[in-house]
Amino acid sequence: MVLAALCPLGLTAQGIADIVSSLRSAGCYRAGADFSVTLPQSDADVVYNIDLTSMAAPADTLAPCQYLIEWSLDTPSGPTKGFSSYFDGNHYRYSNNRLQEYHTGWDAMPFKGTARTGGVQQTAQFAELLPQFMADKLESMAADSLYTLTLGPARTFDGHTTLPLTAVMTLGGETVMEQEYLFDATTLMPLRVSTESNPASIAEQTMLVTYKPLPDAKCEPLSEEYLVGLYPEEFSRFRESNFRIESLSGTPMPTFALPTSTGERYAHHRGEGFRAPTVIAIMDPATGFNSDIVNELRGAMDRLDTDADLIFAFTGTNASVAEEAAGPLRPGEHLLINARSLARDCGAASLPVFIVADSRAIVKNVILGVNKNLGDVVIQSIALGGE
Repeated sequence: MVLAALCPLGLTAQGIADIVSSLRSAGCYRAGADFSVTLPQSDADVVYNIDLTSMAAPADTLAPCQYLIEWSLDTPSGPTKGFSSYFDGNHYRYSNNRLQEYHTGWDAMPFKGTARTGGVQQTAQFAELLPQFMADKLESMAADSLYTLTLGPARTFDGHTTLPLTAVMTLGGETVMEQEYLFDATTLMPLRVSTESNPASIAEQTMLVTYKPLPDAKCEPLSEEYLVGLYPEEFSRFRESNFRIESLSGTPMPTFALPTSTGERYAHHRGEGFRAPTVIAIMDPATGFNSDIVNELRGAMDRLDTDADLIFAFTGTNASVAEEAAGPLRPGEHLLINARSLARDCGAASLPVFIVADSRAIVKNVILGVNKNLGDVVIQSIALGGE
């Protein structure tokens, strides 16, 4: 590590070590933040709005703080939101209509992670924006010979006198990352962080974080009860421990990318639409009557007054077995295999299940198991979708 310290305003004695100390010991930290990512091949920035809450936890060996991170992102299909939280050996993270939870009392391994990635509590989205995690990062860079850190002259930003710190990472004689931190000269809390990755290359990426401190805000003690009070629907409907496929109705179809029987790949990303209203049949090739199900669904498609697609998703990996059950495909049909991950992500406890989504990929109905009215129910579900 190369360090240059140029500190007016009597801040020489503080230096980087004092910035790290102030960040790490932040007892109650509250701030909003705008996080934007700029890619050279994209015309529009990706912009997240974030609320940050953290409390130093010096006795905790798993994380330097307890925290609650809440974020939102505007997308073409509407706003999407999520959160993550850690306290006392418990970690929760919610996004894309799934609430995952980890507890050291259940299994400590996810909290250990690896030397490169760290545990789930450390790799949560936007955790690096918290002052206590930022302290760990700065300390690590200061001890790494690949980085040059420079503490520069004070300057004004957004009405605050700030202390700028630059970090440059050099690898093989090439600059691969440049960062500038602006810390409030009084509190030493972050006000702005800009990052240039792979500058002047085709893979260049710019990230900019602008903080909006809330110095007088209070920090509520974190607990599961507190989180449930903030997010009652997320805990009641989307908690992984009680997530069921019935919870999909009214929500966007989850992301999936599965191989077709011919070795290609079919991908759908949450928030994107389908070409037309779509029926997704998730089936186990080891059970009987799959050919009868295929014929029943095709009969329903033929009776529709509108165009619709049909996806046969078999959980097995044998393409020949799936092709035998489906027979020759018709226009608008897709045959997918190795769909266990899709069944899992949809919360399907048993198969077959049939998901009816409109052209926006919003799930309109979930049909469990086979019944003699399957075709009629599919037709009604598509009609009620208003597509």
